Amino acid sequence: MTILFKSRTFASVKHWIVICLFFLGSQVFSQKPVVLKSKFFGTYKGEVASFQMDSGKELVDVDSSMIAVTIADSTVEIAVGKNQLKGKYTVMFEAKTYYLLDCKIEGQLAGERIVVYKKGKKISRDGLYPQPSATLYRSKD
Repeated sequence: MTILFKSRTFASVKHWIVICLFFLGSQVFSQKPVVLKSKFFGTYKGEVASFQMDSGKELVDVDSSMIAVTIADSTVEIAVGKNQLKGKYTVMFEAKTYYLLDCKIEGQLAGERIVVYKKGKKISRDGLYPQPSATLYRSKD
């Protein structure tokens, strides 16, 4: 009878060791939050190409306009023409050649996506439909 009791205790201890190792392994190998390096902070300027927008009754031509994106520690400011937009960003992931930022802009339901390239001092902003994407270059200002 005592032999049966000891084997159950040993089996219980083995289960606890396996569970502890599982949680320890998941903590060690879990993904760390990706942070954008400060050397990519600054103002990037470019131009959004002209495009056509369907107003429901007719096609409206929208002229090209200047765009400026300022990236700081955890905030982003986007100036398209005279419109100033502010928000916060998170780094979705880091690839070998770029970072992908997901920007939550105040007062907008849809977020903005910005690709920060590691070489060339440029970024790419994916425009919200029907606005085309734009490539912006680091400003020396």
